[in-house]
Amino acid sequence: MTTTTGRVLITCAPPNPNGDLHLGHLSGPFFGADVLRRHLVSRGAEVSYVSYTDDHSCYLPRRAAEIGRTPHETALHYTRRIEQSLALAGMLPDYYEHPHRETRHDQVVRREFLKLWEAGMVEEQELPTAYCEQCAVFRYEAQLRGNCRFCASPSDGTYCEECGLPQDIGGLNEAKCTTCWNPVTTRLSRRLVFPLARWASRLSALYAHQPWRRRVLDYCEKMVAAGLPDTPISRIDPYGIEVPLPGWEGHILDTWFSGIFGYLAATEAHAAALGDPGLAERSWTDPDTTLVHFIGFDCSFSHAVLWPALLMALDRPVLPRHVISNEFYALEGGKFSTSRGWAIWASDFLREVPADAARFHLALTNPATERTDFRRAEFDHTVRTVLGEHLDGWAGAVLDGLAAQCDSVLPEERAAAPRERAAALAAAVAEALDPAVFLPRSAASAVAESVAWAAGELKAALAAEGAEPRAVLGGHAELLATVAAVAAPLLPNWSRRVAGLFELPVTGWDELPVWPEDGVVALPGGQRIGTAYPRVFATRSAA
Repeated sequence: MTTTTGRVLITCAPPNPNGDLHLGHLSGPFFGADVLRRHLVSRGAEVSYVSYTDDHSCYLPRRAAEIGRTPHETALHYTRRIEQSLALAGMLPDYYEHPHRETRHDQVVRREFLKLWEAGMVEEQELPTAYCEQCAVFRYEAQLRGNCRFCASPSDGTYCEECGLPQDIGGLNEAKCTTCWNPVTTRLSRRLVFPLARWASRLSALYAHQPWRRRVLDYCEKMVAAGLPDTPISRIDPYGIEVPLPGWEGHILDTWFSGIFGYLAATEAHAAALGDPGLAERSWTDPDTTLVHFIGFDCSFSHAVLWPALLMALDRPVLPRHVISNEFYALEGGKFSTSRGWAIWASDFLREVPADAARFHLALTNPATERTDFRRAEFDHTVRTVLGEHLDGWAGAVLDGLAAQCDSVLPEERAAAPRERAAALAAAVAEALDPAVFLPRSAASAVAESVAWAAGELKAALAAEGAEPRAVLGGHAELLATVAAVAAPLLPNWSRRVAGLFELPVTGWDELPVWPEDGVVALPGGQRIGTAYPRVFATRSAA
C-alpha cells in the first residue's frame, strides 16, 4: 500500500445542485471517494472525506428560471435530493457543506482571494468576453453553448466535457446564448486573472513523479508545454460571491477558481463540527497529509493545474498526491441525459434494490480508465448470480454447515485451500484499492471470482471421498470472514452483518471489519458464532 497510516484528506468534485443524481453521477467520484475512505480507514489511516454543493454555479440561475424558482430555492431543493441519494447509497461524505446555508464558505473564499490579491498573485486585464447583443449582457459557461475550439465537441462556455480544455479566452466556436439562442459576439471586459505561467516549473515538478491516471498526466504536461494561460477568475454577473475589492461592484469570483477554497471551508466546517478546530489547519499545513482528489476527467484543469498553482501561490505545502479521474458511464449504450429523460435516478433505483447490490455492480462496471456502461440485464445477473447464488448461497451454506456439523462452534481444523484463496484475495484487493492504482473494477472482480470459486469448492470438498467436513467448514469460515473484511468498502452493509456473526474487530463509527494484518482473518477455534445469516441478495434475485 502507498498510504496505510497518517492523515488523508479526500475530496470529491462538487456537483451543481440543479438536479438529482443519476447512476452516472454515482459511478464516478462519489463512489470512488467513499470506497477509498472506507478502505484506508480499515487500514488504520486518519481520513477526512469532504465535499460540498456548488451553490454559486451559474447553472443554478438557469435551472431556477426553467422551473420558476429562485436560485436559492433551487439549490436547497436539489441539495437535499443529492444528500438523500448519497445517504441511500452509503456514499455521504464525512462532511457535506452547503454554501448557501453556511456563511463559512463565502468567508473562506474571500479570505483566500484577498491573500492572493495582497501578495500580488492576481492581475487585472481587459479580455475578450462573449457578449449577447440581444440580451445586452456578457455570457459565460452555462450561459453559452457551442463547439469546443480544440476538439469540436459540443460544449458549454468554460471547460469542454470531452477534452477538458478551457475555452476562455478564445471562446467557443459557433457560440450561442442559452437564453435567446442567438449567436454571441465578443467585447472587452475588465476581469481579474491568475497568471498560471508563473507556476509552470513547479507544476512540472509536481507532475514528474505522480502516479496519476495517464490521461490526466498527459493533459497536464501538454498544458504546460503549450504555455499556461492567464486564467480569468472573475466575471460580471449578479449571481455569486462578489469580488471583495472596492471598484469591483457587480463582479463575482468564478467558482472554478474558488472551488479549492470550498474544500478548505468544508474541512474547517468538519473540524468545527467535531469540536477540533485545529484539525483543518493540521490537514492543510502538514506536508505529510495525503490529499486525494476524485474527479471526472473534465475537471482536470481545475484540480490538477489551476488549484495546485493556487495552493503554491498561497505557500500551502499540501498539494494533491493523487488525482483520481474517471471517464463517462453510459446507460444501455447511450449517454445519460436528463433533458431527454435517459437516466436512472439514484434515489429511485436505491429504493428498489439493496445499496450493496448497486455499489457492487458500479464497482464491476466502474469507468476508471475507459467508458463503461450500465445495462439492466447485466445488473440483474450481478444480483442473481454473483451476489445471490455465489455470495449468499456460499455464505449461507458455510453457516448452515457449521450449525449442523459443529453446533455453530468454530472447529480448530482448517483446510488449506480456502486460506490460500483468502490470502490471494486480500493481496488482490489491497493492490486494486491502493490510491496509486485505484481500480474498483479489479477489486470487485477479485471478490466475484473468489466467491464463485468458494461456492463450487465447498460443495466439491464436502462431497469428496474421505472429506473432513470440520476442516472444510473451518477453512471456509475464515475465507468468509476475510471476504467480509476486504470487500467491506464495496459491500459495507453485508460486511457489517457478517462481522457481527464472527465478532470481528471493527472500525469506529462505520463498524466495518478491520483489515486483516496477515491478509487472512484468523478465527479462534472454539468460538461460538451467530447463525442468523441474512440472504439479502438471494431473496432479491428470487423475487
